[in-house]
Amino acid sequence: MGWVPLTAWIIATSGLCMSRAYTPTQVLGVAGSSALFKAAPPPNFHSREFFWSSLQPSEELVATSLKGSPEIQYRSRFYGRTRLHDNFTLEIDPVDLEDAGKFSVLLVDTTGHMQKQTFELKVYDTISNPLIQVFTEEKDLNGSSETCLVFLTCHAASRTNVTYEWAGLAGKTGPRPKHWLMEGGQVLRTKLDPKEALQVTYTCTASNAVVHKSATVELRDSCQQPSEGEKKTAHSLRELLLIIIPVASFFFLLAVLSCVCYKQHSGKKMFYRVPGNESIQL
Repeated sequence: MGWVPLTAWIIATSGLCMSRAYTPTQVLGVAGSSALFKAAPPPNFHSREFFWSSLQPSEELVATSLKGSPEIQYRSRFYGRTRLHDNFTLEIDPVDLEDAGKFSVLLVDTTGHMQKQTFELKVYDTISNPLIQVFTEEKDLNGSSETCLVFLTCHAASRTNVTYEWAGLAGKTGPRPKHWLMEGGQVLRTKLDPKEALQVTYTCTASNAVVHKSATVELRDSCQQPSEGEKKTAHSLRELLLIIIPVASFFFLLAVLSCVCYKQHSGKKMFYRVPGNESIQL
């Protein structure tokens, strides 16, 4: 029997090895990086051939090794991305999101016994560095200026689901601030004492099963109240504008009226031209 018919027969009959239920071995990969599938032959199992297959969306050969001669030139969707290692390990480099699915390896020993193992590949996308934005409210719902409401939003770009977690370090003295998580943890609402805000640091961690990225923000000026000097300056400027604008408007109106009265007393006739080239004397 030639190697090609033998290979087809082994693959066709490999389902007999799956009569017992096996839990697939989990393989985690990151898009753009490599994924390794490590076969684990049982003790005293002297492998002679092995066959790697992709089971989804349809079963297809990915790589084989017959009597120590590897073959990875199968025109599967993994063509050009596969590599076989000496310890029966299959490497796919790089992997992407659509590569996720189940794989199997069929091991054949020198006596013709077969052992099949299955793997489940899960591919996660990379995560960008989180971006934290800070928004504040001057007063809380009770109108008290002794507290400061702060909203922190965290966003990281990714093609797969991202989990957000917050860590906050309050000052060494005083109680820890109150926190409320919103929008699945992507928004953090906290109530701070403006006097203690300088001592608060928050870290947002965006992660999935294999990638973790963090960013930190310090609330330096977000809750700072203006000083007495700044308040007086602001009030003075506002009061000055309230005086200047009415006075300027009064003098402008007075100038317009003076101009109209001067033309009337000078004896000059004023005309207003309307459509149709007709003039009306004022």
